Amino acid sequence: MHVDHVVEPPTAESSNGLIEEDAAVAVWGSSKSIRVQGVYIRERLFTTQGHLVYDEEMVKKHIDTRVEKGLIKNEEQAEKAKETAGLDHDGIKVAAAILRFFHGADKDIET
Repeated sequence: MHVDHVVEPPTAESSNGLIEEDAAVAVWGSSKSIRVQGVYIRERLFTTQGHLVYDEEMVKKHIDTRVEKGLIKNEEQAEKAKETAGLDHDGIKVAAAILRFFHGADKDIET
């Protein structure tokens, strides 16, 4: 459902110097449709493409709203998307990584 998304991880050049030349930039998640789901730089940056607060019910409501507003025109595709809203995911692992990052416990993690 993303209309715009990150297609490449940032570099020192693309960030206009905000990221150091020697920084290890890791893509921590990807999917078939979106190669960069999240970016990580130890002790510096943790991003996510998806909406981590969305649960199955919220995703289904969001799809229905987009169909109602005409933003999703293919109703068959919308129904298929709703069927996948409850699939298993790595939410617990992602939450743990976020907590490690914000508590400064990621210093020893290899990237």
